[in-house]
Amino acid sequence: MSLRRGAAPERSQSIEYSAQELLDELLFRAEMMEKDRCLRSERRVVILAGPFEEHPDVTLDYISIISDETSRIVDAYERDRNAAVPWSDRWTVGTVARHVAATHHVVAEVVRGRPDADFGLFAELQTPPKDSPEFVEWFRSGTVSLLGQLSSVPAEDECWSWFAPGCRVGWWARRMAFEAVVHRWDIDAAQRQDFSVAPQIAADGVDEFLDVFVAASRATHDAAAGPTMSFECSDRSERWWLDLSERGGRIVSRDPRDASVRIRGTAEQLLLIVWGRVLISDVGAEVSGDVEELDRWSELIPPM
Repeated sequence: MSLRRGAAPERSQSIEYSAQELLDELLFRAEMMEKDRCLRSERRVVILAGPFEEHPDVTLDYISIISDETSRIVDAYERDRNAAVPWSDRWTVGTVARHVAATHHVVAEVVRGRPDADFGLFAELQTPPKDSPEFVEWFRSGTVSLLGQLSSVPAEDECWSWFAPGCRVGWWARRMAFEAVVHRWDIDAAQRQDFSVAPQIAADGVDEFLDVFVAASRATHDAAAGPTMSFECSDRSERWWLDLSERGGRIVSRDPRDASVRIRGTAEQLLLIVWGRVLISDVGAEVSGDVEELDRWSELIPPM
């Protein structure tokens, strides 16, 4: 998962998880999602790994995204693993790389051991010591294993997921793609490198966040009812309406609704805003309507 410690419109500080703390959180999330199997989006989300098509239900080449973004993370680790990630007082490029590498190893085994294998595998994972010269090869081997599984197994095959509506192999292809994209921002920010992501990829990342993580967060925390928000891409003809009127629930729609809060920016800006990597004011996104409702962001969409 992409850890979200900040939230629009304000950032918060994070602590570094131990392996056991990470496992406990992931298993707790899985348990909560099992209890909320009834959660379903108002519209169908295409999450198969395949070539991109210009369509509101976006399908991307997730395999290539994972490969390309992970290569950049590995390069950053080799360049300076001690650079500090700006949203955390403890995370470094090395922390990000270890997190992504471990996730690749475990998700590869979740797919291989489908449908019963789950994140309990984190407890069995043997990782190289911190700063070990063997780490980079171990990282790469986990990514190769993940890509091999996602490329060879039918996307519609049943597979465990911490998000009950996403119990398919293809769901993991999409999830791992945006795991890599978001964490690549972390390492780019840490090393003061320019970050960019193609608009069609960023837009699909916004779609995933609103559909999956808002549902998971609100169900897990029984979050308070809130307004309907709209998120509009200024560089693509895509817009989402997020209805938070039901306590603990959400409806995300492509069909217009009355929204009391409206956020408009490039797809990349929206992706970084919803993931709490930047403030709205940092990137110059447009906000209108009952903007004070954004002060409740962490209450309405609690960090996972």
